[in-house]
Amino acid sequence: PPGFSQPCLQLNYPGPEVEYTRIVEYKHKPNQPEEARKAKGTVIFKEYSCDHGEPYYPVPNPANRELFEKYQKLAASEPGVCFVGRLASYKYFNMDQAFLNALETFGEVKGKGVLKRTELGEGDGPK
Repeated sequence: PPGFSQPCLQLNYPGPEVEYTRIVEYKHKPNQPEEARKAKGTVIFKEYSCDHGEPYYPVPNPANRELFEKYQKLAASEPGVCFVGRLASYKYFNMDQAFLNALETFGEVKGKGVLKRTELGEGDGPK
């Protein structure tokens, strides 16, 4: 669209062709005011990978393993709660792996018969 840098909110660049790994164009976010979406200019953010600084995901090492085991004990003591995904496993998952982990965990929980349905009522319509 005119005034936009790219056709969607986020484009990923997984290959070595460019230095960055993704570009985000905020103008595509649904909460942007109409006048921002119609403006000629735009704002983009390029994300670059690096091997220094604070890591985005836990680094597999003995200290993080020990920390994960502490979290695992705390999680096990929470009744009626099931932790899944990246934070529950304390490791990086691609999104397809994260979804698979959630679906498999759901299957295990449902198979044990501990799944309880929460009745939310009729609701009061969209906000």
